[in-house]
Amino acid sequence: MKQKLILLFFIFSTITFAQHLTYGTGGTVYDSEGKKVISTNVRILMRDNPEALKLYNTGRTKKTFGNAFFYGGLAMIGANVITAMNTTDINSTGSATNPQVSSDRSNMTFAVIGGILVAVSIPIKIGYPRKIREALGKYNNKLPESLVEQNTIQTAIIASNNQLGIRILF
Repeated sequence: MKQKLILLFFIFSTITFAQHLTYGTGGTVYDSEGKKVISTNVRILMRDNPEALKLYNTGRTKKTFGNAFFYGGLAMIGANVITAMNTTDINSTGSATNPQVSSDRSNMTFAVIGGILVAVSIPIKIGYPRKIREALGKYNNKLPESLVEQNTIQTAIIASNNQLGIRILF
């Protein structure tokens, strides 16, 4: 009897790990209880489904590169504009009675490169949610229906002064 209870306990505990995952905004993934799941745990859950894991990793990589291009481009634009506003390239020529003053335009190369990076990041950032949704769909389709429906099973070990037991809630 004791072996059967231990076996039953382990079976129920593995059933609770089969979670139906949903996509939230900004690349966040939520489990069936509505709790946020961090990306390393999503990868652990998807390790048995390599196709879904590959799509998820591709989506996360696209998100990372999109963010790097977007914020890096904005930083380059901002740094170049601030530098151009705070430097003076004024050349004065001529004599004291007839001064000639000319000003050179600031070099806006970094601002242009930053603008290109921001423009490149837009399609990348638009495309990553589709990859993550596809990965979650493939993962959820591979889950057996009986495990998805029974996600409310909870097990706990209960101990007091005189007894030790296992509580299983259905």
